[in-house]
Amino acid sequence: MLVDERRHRIAQLVVARKVATVAGLSEEFGVSPVTIRSDLEALEKQDLLKRNHGGAVAPQVLRFAPAFQERTSVHLLEKQAIAQRASELIEDGDRVIIDSGSTALLLARKLRDRRLTVLVNSVYALNELVGAPHIELITVGGSLYEQGMSFVGTLAEACLEKTHADKVFLGVNGVSRKGISVNNIQEAGIKGKMISAADQVIVLADSSKIGIDSFAYLALLEDVHTLVTNSDIDPQMLEEMNESGMEVLVV
Repeated sequence: MLVDERRHRIAQLVVARKVATVAGLSEEFGVSPVTIRSDLEALEKQDLLKRNHGGAVAPQVLRFAPAFQERTSVHLLEKQAIAQRASELIEDGDRVIIDSGSTALLLARKLRDRRLTVLVNSVYALNELVGAPHIELITVGGSLYEQGMSFVGTLAEACLEKTHADKVFLGVNGVSRKGISVNNIQEAGIKGKMISAADQVIVLADSSKIGIDSFAYLALLEDVHTLVTNSDIDPQMLEEMNESGMEVLVV
């Protein structure tokens, strides 16, 4: 892992967890405590965290979007497993859209060495894939939705109307017999255009989102080709998802 990438992830972890220790970070990233202290010093100079005795804490004023970082840290192991399984659905040469969900970000991290065309609307996913040697990276421009650090609105949607992808990987807030849904209209618009632009719609949702009806619906279950979720899904809900006709991959 490159120094900049490690420091970026350290900053993300501190923001999500509010506090971290040198010893814990040293073990997690497989580097020496001296290296971690150097990383924390560099990040403090960028106002991304505050060092304290034995580690660091999140600052009161953050450059990262706190709500997004907190979502990234919830059910992290399950999301990582879902992202890994999703990455196996991508073939070299594919044109893929990756949206701004936290699980989608974990997927983006797994694609740096792949040969792909990737379209993103997430600032975080863009940052993850910049410099990837074999990826043609395309970003959707538009209005910045700060809570998710993603581009939304009419300009972003217009860009998607002129594109075609093999697969779209969507993060959602709810999956129920009524369809897939998200918490706000701003994200619903851009995700809806992503669905229209892709041949295959693949939803990434941990089991806590199954059976949930959120605020704004994106599509019916019949419009989703694949759902990737984790094994804590309720058996009855799993049966209902399977009966909808979409493929359900459980990790």
